[in-house]
Amino acid sequence: KVIWENKEGLEDGLSHLIYISREKRPNQSHHFKAGAMNVLTRVSGLMTNAPFILNVDCDMIVNNPKVLLHALCILLDSKGEKEVAFAQFPQQFYATLKDDPFGNQMTIFIKYLTAGIAGLQGPFYGGTNCLLRRKVIYGNLPNRMENGNNLSKDELEQKFGDSKEIMKTATHALEGKTYLPNDINISIAVDIAAQVASCGYEHGTSWGKQVGWIYGSITEDKLLGLKIHEKGWRSELCTPNPIAFTGFAPGGGPNAMAQQKRWAIGLLEIFFSKHCPIFGTIFHKLTLRQCLAYMWIINYWGLKPLFEVCYACLLSHSIITNSTFLPMVLPFCCCN
Repeated sequence: KVIWENKEGLEDGLSHLIYISREKRPNQSHHFKAGAMNVLTRVSGLMTNAPFILNVDCDMIVNNPKVLLHALCILLDSKGEKEVAFAQFPQQFYATLKDDPFGNQMTIFIKYLTAGIAGLQGPFYGGTNCLLRRKVIYGNLPNRMENGNNLSKDELEQKFGDSKEIMKTATHALEGKTYLPNDINISIAVDIAAQVASCGYEHGTSWGKQVGWIYGSITEDKLLGLKIHEKGWRSELCTPNPIAFTGFAPGGGPNAMAQQKRWAIGLLEIFFSKHCPIFGTIFHKLTLRQCLAYMWIINYWGLKPLFEVCYACLLSHSIITNSTFLPMVLPFCCCN
């Protein structure tokens, strides 16, 4: 639905504002957020085909009005143009509980570990607060300008689907050009968007496999970032002052635990699949140190609950069995 249309096409005017709701059917997998992002990518390709995509979750708020300027300075740099796939802003939350008992702020991870990982191949894709290149989402490689005209109609259809408009916009996006097939009437684009947003459009195409957000894990953000780094792309951490985005954290224990559980399951899905970072280092262009960083976060979020449960049970075990799990200190070792 078109909520606002920039009919005059003014460069300094308010851009199109369009509400999108994708089709879902019980007998077909909708692939959660990854499927929704792929629909948004195709629809935005029809509406504007802009070379960059700003990904912001509904629970995040823009805190810095110059956020796009900071990100574009990175992506349009002479070196970044050839190497950097996306600019990632750190996440910061407000309205959290006092002393943050559930660790929703992730202060250590965001402030220190992410800054260190940024010195490798770049920070992980966080699923929000990120500006990505469209041609990277379409599967382009670094230091390479894809010539879409060299692809046959059958190859384009197999990769992007049977929509002629999507094939045209994708071809121009891969070549680094801007092409809008329906600039005369946005209502025409809305009609075509309904076709590419249908749940059966991706069948038999490369969407979710080689193009767009990759399917195979409910933590689609880490999987997409991993596949981008495997191709040799870098990412950059952008930390402007004031902070770029703020957001809402889970309100209580059950919500925080459900979120942590989802992250753990999704990361283990990546580890026990063909998308494992080890394969990315052996067969692709994922650097060894970046692979170790991915292995750390996968095993940290995925396996730490086992050790935390064991540690939490030690006190109860000691009380029930009237035993200790720490070594006894002999009296003569104590000092008065």
